[in-house]
Formats: sequence, C-alpha cells, structure tokens
Amino acid sequence: MKHPRLVFGVCILAVAIGALALRLPRLGLRPMHGDEGNQAVKTGMLLESGVYRYNPNDHHGPTLYYLSLPTFWLTGARTSRQMTDAMLRLVPALFGVGVVLLLVLMSDGLGRPAAVCAAILTAISPAMVFYSRYYIQEMLLVFFAFAFLASAWRYTRSRSWGWALAAGAFLGLMHATKETWVLAAAATVAGLVGTILWSRLVDRQRPPAGPHVTWRHVAVGVAAAVVVSVTFFSSFFTHARGPLDSVLAYVHYFTRAGGVGLHDNPWYFYVGMLAHSRLVTEATSGPWWSEGLILGLAVVGMVAALTKKGIGRAHAPLLRFLTVYTLVLTAAYAVIPYKTPWCAMGFLHGYILLAGVGATALVRWAPKWPLKVIVVVVLAALAAHLGWQAHRASFRFCADQRNPYVYAHTSRDALNIVKRVEEVASVSPYSHDMIIKVITPENYWPLPWYLRQFNQDHVGYYHEVPSDCDASVILTTPDVQEVLEERLKGSYNKQSIHGLRPGVFMPIYVEQSLWDALVEKWSAPKAGAPKGDGP
Repeated sequence: MKHPRLVFGVCILAVAIGALALRLPRLGLRPMHGDEGNQAVKTGMLLESGVYRYNPNDHHGPTLYYLSLPTFWLTGARTSRQMTDAMLRLVPALFGVGVVLLLVLMSDGLGRPAAVCAAILTAISPAMVFYSRYYIQEMLLVFFAFAFLASAWRYTRSRSWGWALAAGAFLGLMHATKETWVLAAAATVAGLVGTILWSRLVDRQRPPAGPHVTWRHVAVGVAAAVVVSVTFFSSFFTHARGPLDSVLAYVHYFTRAGGVGLHDNPWYFYVGMLAHSRLVTEATSGPWWSEGLILGLAVVGMVAALTKKGIGRAHAPLLRFLTVYTLVLTAAYAVIPYKTPWCAMGFLHGYILLAGVGATALVRWAPKWPLKVIVVVVLAALAAHLGWQAHRASFRFCADQRNPYVYAHTSRDALNIVKRVEEVASVSPYSHDMIIKVITPENYWPLPWYLRQFNQDHVGYYHEVPSDCDASVILTTPDVQEVLEERLKGSYNKQSIHGLRPGVFMPIYVEQSLWDALVEKWSAPKAGAPKGDGP
C-alpha cells in the first residue's frame, strides 16, 4: 500500500469526526447530574471571581475548572448566569475525541490496523460516549493517563528530552485532575514489572544492552510533573496551601474507599455493568446493554500479546504491558467498595486498546480470505450495534434509569421545580432577589446550579429545619415536612411533589400572597386574545 502513514492519518481523522458526531449534538439535552452541578457551580465561581481553592474533602482537582475557561471566553460568557449546560459539557466531549487522536502516538506499538480498530471502538463505546457528555473529571483523567503512557512510549523510542518532559507534564495533569490517578500510576508500575518478569521468565530474554531510561530524563519528567501539579493546586501560585491539601486529601479518600456507604457495590459491579445490563422491575422492563464486544476482543488481544501470535508488527512488550496494566487497574477498582459507573472509564480504555489488537488478531488468524472477510463483516456488524447503543444511551435514554450509565441521576421532573420557582419570581416584587430556602437532609444538588439566576445571598440551603424557615419559596422533602409546617409562621400554598432524583421528592411551598398573584396572572386574558360577548 502506498503512503501507509497518510492512509492511517486519514482513517484516524475520519474516526475522530465520527466521535464528534456522537459527542457534540444536543449537549444540553440531559438534566445536570448532582455531581455535574457541583462542578458547574465551582467553575462559575472561578469564572466570576478568578479565585479557586482546592477542597481536599470529597472534591477533585482543578484542571476541569481551569480548562473550561477558554470556552466561556470564546462564547462571551462572563458570569455563571450566562453559562449553559452545553458550554460546560463541550470540554469533556472534546477530551473524549482527543483520546481517539492520541492513538497516533502509539500506533507503531499497537500496529496501525489495531490502532484504527481501537479508535473506532473508543469512538462508539456507549460508556465512553455517554461520559464524554458528562461534566465531571473522568474523561480528562482518561485523556491525561493515555497521554502519559503514549508520551512515555514515544520516549522509549526516541530517548528525547521533549517526550520525557511531556510524560512528566501529563503525569502532573493526572494528579491535578482526580485523586484516583494513583491507581493508574500503580497499574503503570505493575505493568512495567510484569512485562520485565515475563520477558525474563517466559521468553528467557534479558533487556537489551544499554539503559532504556536515563536518570536525567527521569528527573526532568518528575520536575515537570511537580511544576504542573503545583501550578494548578496552588491556583497559579496564589494559594500556597493547595499542594499540601492535594496530599492530605488521601487521608479522606482512603477512609471513604474502605468504608460502608451509599455507593458501595460488589467487586463485579463494573465488569457486570459492561458485560450485560438490563433493568427489570415489576413496573418496567428495560432494553439490554452490553459492551461485551470490547471485553471479548480484549481477551483475544491479551492472548495474542502473550503468545505473540496475530500481532503483526506490533511491539509485544508494549501489548503485554497494557495487559498487566489493564488487569491490575481493573482489580484495583474492583476491590474498592466505593463504586460509581464512571470510574470504570480508566480501565475500560485499556480494554479498548487491547480490543483493537484482538480484532486484528482474529482477522490474521483466519486462514483463508473468505474467512477473513466473514470475520470483518461480523465485527463490523457488532460494532454498528455498539454505536447504536451509544446513540441510544446518549439521547433517547440519556436520563432514564433503564440506562446502566445513568446513576442516581436528576430526573427531568426536577426542571419543573425550577420552572415553578421562576414563575413565582415573575410575580414577586423582589423578582430574582426573593428569598428561597431549600431544606432537606438529602443531597440537594444540582439545585444550586439551576437556581444560579437568583441572588445567591437570598438562597439558603439547610440540612435541618431552621428556627426561621419562612421564605417566598420553600423546597423541602417529606422527611422534614412535619417539622417544617410546625415552624412556619406565614401562610403558604403547598404545591405538587416533584422528583429530584429516584427516591427523592420535593414538595414546594409558595407564600400565599405570591401564589394568589400567580393564579391571577394565569387567569388574566392574554394580550390580543378575543374578548367574550358582553351581557
């Protein structure tokens, strides 16, 4: 084939465009998850004030917030009121596409055909697509972790200062993104050790003469990692305690990871979710979901890597490294009781890389051209079904509990809560300066994001019923409703109960005078409407 590099580049670019087509449309379609709302409010505070302070208790690193700022600068948004869900989600969407483009850096190690297959699977994986449309740190962590591995791989091929510097910088970005970077770092070390042991004990090969890595290059990489991490955690050298807090944070996270809580799930939670999921209850029966194609091809890729059969010109030690890296990372997430679906993205990407190797190995193992064609057609059909699931998950079932990637998600009915509050503001003499109180022991996110149009000095959030609980609008939950009604001094109209998320319902209390004004507004004839005949 003439110009193989050009053909490969065109293929990767085409796949990236396809990835954009799944990730960019209708980014504001789904209500914001509580975690998304939390990140959005922090980003809005940074945009408006220019100030960010890392909180080591149950929060993540600053890269998501800082890397979101260019979107607002380009769109002209200068306050949180001007921000939109779509603007925010554009950032992880672009990083999700970036994961596809990074395959160019590792194509000589994976083999170009395997790299193209991995690019396609990255582009159409339902989980990868769904969480690329989620304003949380996960897709940035996947990107930085892969960029670190790809840069390290390029360094091993060139011994270049530049690639050592790049690998260190991406390692620093991993640290500055999310605390679970330590799991990927540990899996990297395990992958290196496992690859060396396999070469010595199984292949009976010693490492080639001469050092693979120089200590000076390692020092440059470590220095780059420290500089990048400190820069972000110190809020660009304006908050000296930030870097220290980034270390102290692990006291909290190790405690939470080993404790018993709401998000504790069995060890097989992630693999079970990816292999086969279907919600079946007395009330409903959902469609089935599976990324079994990726998991199955990854197993084939592991076998090919360990046996060196069907890998073509791919670099066997790299494939073995990815095998150990992925399995160790999977095991690490499996043994931690605290589990949320998006955490699977780190090791899922490892399976995707190996699945690309597995797909090309199956074609090479087929002895005759007719069989090779059949294998390609079957794989293409299964990949098309995977893409269809990705579209279904991201659009039709984007906020539906029958989608396995929808986890403790905000219901569409929650937007009706916000709509009602806005309606009350339209008749209040204080408009968006009216007093609002959200009183619930439950997690009230993402309400602070959706109520950002109101004067935040007049919006209060309480986990217990305060002694003075009167307000223009009160949002609460049934578990504190009785105490609330005992302490109310004014007269209120109790509205219908709306769902915030599964199992969390919020009745709305509207000050009676405002409710009467709202009813009058609804009853008044609209301008231009035909009048009835007189008596």
